[in-house]
Amino acid sequence: MKFKLGTQWLDDRTAVTRLMHRVLDETGQANRYLFELGADVTLFREGEKLNNIYILIDGSVQLWKRKPYNEVDYPVIRLDEGALIGIIAFTTGMESLTSAKTLEPCRFFRIPKEDVDHLADLHPKLSGYLDELILANLLERFRQTIILQMKLDSANSKLQDERNELKQAYADLQKAQKQLVHQEKMATLGQLVAGFAHEVNNPTAALMRSIDNLESHLQRFMKEAITEQDPEWLSAGRLFFERGKKAGYSDTRTIRERTEIAAEHFPDEKKPRLRLIARMPDDLIEMLVRQSRAHPDHLHYFLDQFEFGMMFQNIESSGERISGLVRSLKSYSRSDSEERIEEIDIREGIHDTLQLTSNRIKFYDLYLDLPEIPMIRADSAGLNLVWTNIILNAADVMGKQGSLDIRCGFNSDEKIIWVTIQDSGPGIPEENLTKIFEPSFTTKQTGVKFGLGLGLSISKDIVENHNGTIIAENARDGGARFTVTLPV
Repeated sequence: MKFKLGTQWLDDRTAVTRLMHRVLDETGQANRYLFELGADVTLFREGEKLNNIYILIDGSVQLWKRKPYNEVDYPVIRLDEGALIGIIAFTTGMESLTSAKTLEPCRFFRIPKEDVDHLADLHPKLSGYLDELILANLLERFRQTIILQMKLDSANSKLQDERNELKQAYADLQKAQKQLVHQEKMATLGQLVAGFAHEVNNPTAALMRSIDNLESHLQRFMKEAITEQDPEWLSAGRLFFERGKKAGYSDTRTIRERTEIAAEHFPDEKKPRLRLIARMPDDLIEMLVRQSRAHPDHLHYFLDQFEFGMMFQNIESSGERISGLVRSLKSYSRSDSEERIEEIDIREGIHDTLQLTSNRIKFYDLYLDLPEIPMIRADSAGLNLVWTNIILNAADVMGKQGSLDIRCGFNSDEKIIWVTIQDSGPGIPEENLTKIFEPSFTTKQTGVKFGLGLGLSISKDIVENHNGTIIAENARDGGARFTVTLPV
């Protein structure tokens, strides 16, 4: 870098100091201001008033700045030959912003302020040289400051990148930790489930065996109790019992309409009995009308037989459901690989599910549209668990008022059957639509019915194991709608 001193251009600051040395020699003052210091010697300290200006002839000096929060000095800038030291404090009269310490043996011109003024008066040319030298030093400091700022910006940018990487690594670590905790919970839950399934399996098997024995004993007891009665009466009672075991679950509107029709045929019967008659198929109602006209005292016997059949159906379905749940739990805990794949009509499973959840859905308006559809090969217990989870979730959000709309159909082009279950609840928040099938995700708060947040996750696994799909969406007319598709 070139410096202009008077009318001369000098190549570096060392040349400037040599020129200053020559000028001071001409005045006879050079030796008076010349002094030397060894290495690691403090020239002045931060905060001191400076009455001298220092021109570095040989050596290097480091400027230091004290950090206000920990009182530790850190290096600011290194000054080499030709530099003016303490220039800002000297020219402004303010306290020194930094401390100066020699890095190696140095030689200086140390000129007191009053001498500078006196020399400037005696030798006007010297004043110009000093102004040029001060300006050159300030420009060099400014250049170094810009370079330092660029390095600082680069370091800050790199530091920010490293900080972002560290932040991402921390987030990944937290995610990994949560996954490990979740895996540990699931492993523990699997052990608990396996033990629970084993304990439940034995009494469930005993229950199923007892159902068969109970049915035969009940029929024998009824037969012995009415041995003197007409055998045709016994045969008819048996028919009502068998048809009761096969009775489906009707929707709200159908039950209401058929109850009104039953009241026309049996005006003296109470409403619970009329609702029972409404569950019968048309041919059985016609038979009941004929029998009641011929033998009015037989009416309650036939109704009891039909209700017994429904009770046995409920008990059998409950036992099968428990067995299916045990199999699902064992499969979930990977303690049992047994599968029960068979030809099924999924409508029967939906009716069974409605029967078993009747205590939870008895407050709702129920609409069923279940036309004839092809049979499929599937695990009926597993699919029943899917219908149960969806219906009970709907019951949780609707409380004691609402409606359920359950439909099924067959897509002949794609060779799939579909089932939709829609409730009249508040729907699913958009941000949760993609999360509700994740394990342990639940929107239930403290105080609501028991739930592990596994129901829909298990349902998704069951459907996908059948090569099917399950999706959740918000219906246009309100509420949530679940759609399950299964290949034929």
